[in-house]
Amino acid sequence: MAGTKINVDITGQDQLTAALEHMSKRVANLRPALQDIGEYLLLAHDERFAAQESPEGDPWEPLNEKYKQRKKRNKEKILTLDDLLGGTLRYQASAASLVFGTDRVYGATHQFGRDEANIPARPFLGLSRADETEVLRLLENHLAGAL
Repeated sequence: MAGTKINVDITGQDQLTAALEHMSKRVANLRPALQDIGEYLLLAHDERFAAQESPEGDPWEPLNEKYKQRKKRNKEKILTLDDLLGGTLRYQASAASLVFGTDRVYGATHQFGRDEANIPARPFLGLSRADETEVLRLLENHLAGAL
C-alpha cells in the first residue's frame, strides 16, 4: 500500500479475548434476556387489557348491545367475562427464541375476528412502539453485561 498507513497494536489481548468469548456465550444463549422480555410482555399486556386497547393504542370495538345485555358479569369490560383470556397469556423462552400468546382457541377469534359469528377483531397481542423500545433496551442491557 503506497502513501500512508496506521498500525494498531492491541495490548492486553488476553483480556480482549476473554471479553469476546464471554460476549459470544451471552449472544449464543439469549434465554435470560428473552425471559426478561417475556415478563415485561406479561405486564404490558395486563395494562392493555385494563385499557381495553390494541397494541397501537386503538380502543377495542365495543360490545354488541344484545351480547352486553345478556352478559352476566363485567358488562363494561371487553374481552372479559371471567378474566380468563388475559390470564392465559404465557411465554416460553429458549436460548434463541421467545413465544408469547395464549393457548385458548378463542384467543385467535378475538385477535383476528370471526365474520360468520359477527365478532369483530379486537387485537390484544403485539408490541406497541413503547414495547419495542423496552424490548430493545432489555436486549441492549443483556449484551452490555457481557462487556
